[in-house]
Parts: sequence; C-alpha cells; structure tokens
Amino acid sequence: MKKGTHGIDEKTFEGLTYADQAKSLNAQIQIIEKALKAHFRKGEIESKDINISKVKYKLQLSKIVDSLQ
Repeated sequence: MKKGTHGIDEKTFEGLTYADQAKSLNAQIQIIEKALKAHFRKGEIESKDINISKVKYKLQLSKIVDSLQ
C-alpha cells in the first residue's frame, strides 16, 4: 500500500493549478458547511441561542459572497 503524501512536499494554495485550487475550495466549503451544522447541534445541546450565531455567520458569509460580485 502506498503511503499518502500529506505533509510531504505540500504546495501552497498559490502553487496549485487552477483545477487543484477549485478542488481545494470545494472541499473547504463542504468542511465549513459540516462544521457549522455540528456547531449549531452542539449549541442546541448546550442550550445556547444558536440564532445569534447563525446571524453572525450569515453576515460573514454574505460579505464573502458580496465580494465576488
């Protein structure tokens, strides 16, 4: 079995090809979505007001989306 290359000869994001940058961005977006869902579930378990957090994260994400236009 071939060992993975994680941590070995890693490139910076700038050093990736356009296609590899797109793959990385797609993966990061999916990770953020999963992390937010887990964060909100944990907030509900701990009786936190997750609506406040949702508003803050929506604002942050909206700023990113708006900067793309």
